[in-house]
Amino acid sequence: MGLGGYLAWTAVAREVHKKFSGEFKILPCEGHGKTITKIVESEVFKYNPIISNGDEPEGTKVFPLFVNNPQANYCKQDTPNRAFHRHDKHIIEGMCEVYGIENPKLKCEMYFTDGEREEVQKIISNLEEDYIVIEPYSKTNYTPNRAYPIQSWQNLVNDLSEYIQIVQVGLPSYPLLKNVTDMRGKTTFRSATLLIEGSELFMSTEGGLVHAATAVDTTSLVVITGYQTSKMVAYPQNINVHIGTHGPCGLKIPCLDCKRDAAGHDYLELLGKATKHLAG
Repeated sequence: MGLGGYLAWTAVAREVHKKFSGEFKILPCEGHGKTITKIVESEVFKYNPIISNGDEPEGTKVFPLFVNNPQANYCKQDTPNRAFHRHDKHIIEGMCEVYGIENPKLKCEMYFTDGEREEVQKIISNLEEDYIVIEPYSKTNYTPNRAYPIQSWQNLVNDLSEYIQIVQVGLPSYPLLKNVTDMRGKTTFRSATLLIEGSELFMSTEGGLVHAATAVDTTSLVVITGYQTSKMVAYPQNINVHIGTHGPCGLKIPCLDCKRDAAGHDYLELLGKATKHLAG
């Protein structure tokens, strides 16, 4: 499971904790039935006051949250070539449903230390007062079909950078866009989230940092392809642009329809929505 999946579980943890009036700490784990086989640790769980890491004092009540629970998994079946997702509701809603929770807040949770905030503030102090963060490259190790053409991102950046600073984050191996401030490889996932917190807007395809941005109350401009539905992954506080004219395909091998839809999409739709948000 990627960081985006674990972030969705932070929302479930919050809702379960609230349901039981804070009686338990929440222990993310894997297991079979009621047997815990592994305590799950993730950087997105750090410092969360309701989440247990398994080393609380004896007598502390914990609620095991099985992140490998097949009933709560938004992927109904995962085959080498295709993932069969549940598309009828948001992933957080589907996960909470297993615990008898309806209408959960569609917002992930992350917590930070003062030291983390101070370090990122040093970066922000060297940026312009207003800036946008962009992560234009989708992870392709699971599926190549969430990608949006780099030239379209570049066109968008060219237009927006005329009046606002654009900061690119991501892996250092990812190609650098023109007209951006280069922060590739200079942030962790956590510090990138804090950088996004200070921004006017985050722009990307659907992925981990989009989930993280909800935790710091930053609006994201999200390109959603025909790989999945908006209903499954779109957060209501975001600007969600669904460019798929087919599907959802769920394909983990290259999808010609996803590629065609992305290539045929006019980036001016993104520009218009971003400009409207910045003006508002």
